[in-house]
Amino acid sequence: MTPLLLEGRDAEVTPPRVVVLMATFNGAQWIRQQIDSILAQEAVEVRLLVSDDGSEDDTVQIVDSYASRDSRVRLLPRRSGPPGVTGNFIHLFLNAQPLAGEYVAFADQDDLWHPNKLSRQIRLLTTQNADAVSSNVTAFDDNGVRQLIVKSQPQRRWDYLFEAGGPGSTYLFTFDLYQRLRTYIEANGYEGISVHDWFLYALARAAGAHWIIDKEPTVDYRQHEANVIGANRGIRAIRDRLRHLRSGHYRQQFLLMAEMALAVGSPTHDEHWSAELRDLIRDLHSQSFRSRLRLASRWPHLRRKRRQGLELAALCLLGQW
Repeated sequence: MTPLLLEGRDAEVTPPRVVVLMATFNGAQWIRQQIDSILAQEAVEVRLLVSDDGSEDDTVQIVDSYASRDSRVRLLPRRSGPPGVTGNFIHLFLNAQPLAGEYVAFADQDDLWHPNKLSRQIRLLTTQNADAVSSNVTAFDDNGVRQLIVKSQPQRRWDYLFEAGGPGSTYLFTFDLYQRLRTYIEANGYEGISVHDWFLYALARAAGAHWIIDKEPTVDYRQHEANVIGANRGIRAIRDRLRHLRSGHYRQQFLLMAEMALAVGSPTHDEHWSAELRDLIRDLHSQSFRSRLRLASRWPHLRRKRRQGLELAALCLLGQW
């Protein structure tokens, strides 16, 4: 492993340390490649913490095999509670116990990390004095189709209430931000939250954290039928999004994110921010045309991608959510 060097110095320094949190479920087909890509990260010291959600294939045996021969890999005991990717990742997040100064990353079981993923992200956090980073990804499938998935559009005033900061598999947190987020979740829980990476992005942004979304893809994002959330491409993905909007599911998530943001962010933001967020929460609670009109008028601030903000506003005006 090549150690990082301090700028302007020849002396080697201790590589940064990262604890990687991987939630697994029936991932035997892909998990070896992903674990190998994590353990082969350049210029960092990595340890991998895995929580399995009741796999019925060989996932647990594969992870156990790695753990038996590599002290960097550890499998947590099976958690209690209902299965689900969000609960499993939050369980990992609350039980990670990083060492002081250690970074915390998320990993899916079926992706492939670029060799410099962590070292690049740590360098960005350090040089830009940031608290967390995510990135674009390159989606790929078994047919060899590859496509850049861009999530690095400029962050908006309220984008974190309406979307995640990119795929959670690209997230990296500083130790200090991790501690702040864990404290909040331990005190307030996460009941009703359906997407862990969106939840943590919203918590961080509302708390005033400096979050970078890197334009450089750091993960090859595998697409297959078993994806819980894939690259959101094609007619099927559009139909699924519309179905969740019409069912009220997304409105409820928007509302949960906004109420949580108000709780965590009020001490660190000015009264204008709090008042504007209270107005937004009021309009999310209401189904009146006036409330939908006010929500739609905020379209430039709802999503990082302007077109998606317009689409979300138009569907709101049409009463689709």
